[in-house]
Amino acid sequence: MKPRLVLKVNNLGKSQHFYSQFFKWSEEWKDDINEMVQMRLPSGGAVLLIRGDGEKFKDFTDVAFVKPDPGQRFYIMGEKVEMLKQEFIENQMDYELEVDPGFGQLILVEDPDGYIVSHWEELYMSDGDILSLYKNGIDRIDTVLEGLSEDDLDLVRAEGKWSIRQTALHLIDSDMTMFHRIKFALAEDGRVYKNNPYDPNQWEAGTNYKERSIDTEVALFKLIREHVLTLCDRLPNALDRKIQTEDQGELTVRKMVKMVAGHAKGHFEQMEETRSIHQV
Repeated sequence: MKPRLVLKVNNLGKSQHFYSQFFKWSEEWKDDINEMVQMRLPSGGAVLLIRGDGEKFKDFTDVAFVKPDPGQRFYIMGEKVEMLKQEFIENQMDYELEVDPGFGQLILVEDPDGYIVSHWEELYMSDGDILSLYKNGIDRIDTVLEGLSEDDLDLVRAEGKWSIRQTALHLIDSDMTMFHRIKFALAEDGRVYKNNPYDPNQWEAGTNYKERSIDTEVALFKLIREHVLTLCDRLPNALDRKIQTEDQGELTVRKMVKMVAGHAKGHFEQMEETRSIHQV
């Protein structure tokens, strides 16, 4: 599997030791000439550590790779947070713990290059709560956007953050991309599905989030959710239906609906925060 995460580091040996010791990443291959190491995660994913500013690393990555800057977060899914917490305590490492009941817990620690390593472990909620949260998004998007002018939609909660308009279009695009997977799972239970991840920043720039109207997209968002809810209500064992993916393993409709509902929930809260800051 080609890695989708690329980390530029100052010292390959030091970074490799850090991730091997604390997170149990293992070396898959190393290229001393081009100064690259590919690491395998316990959860099955891969990360490429590189040194220098060359472009050779692109020959070894997935097309939709992510290359954060030091100081930014990157996320690792499926780790055991409590075990990592004990490891950090024993080694006197500073960490932060964020818990979102029913969704997951996130433990964050800074690596030698300043990256914020964010390990996510899923927590669980009932099927009824998952479907209710997904359904509530249909009304909540109207509530969050109610009364906003075109100028209001361009307000941001802090410098460098996305505006309300950009955030709304992003969460709607995320619903649309997840809808494709959900529909395959519902229609062809067990189907082998090749994920085609996207870079939200490229979609923001490539489809001009900054200057677009959002009315059509909001209507589409609500129709997609109504369609999925109707299928989940009428198809037997709908939430248990699934796709099989190379990089994420089995993804049930239950898991995908929860993921996209939680994703939208977080962005609704960001838009509400922006409104509160600007009192609109």
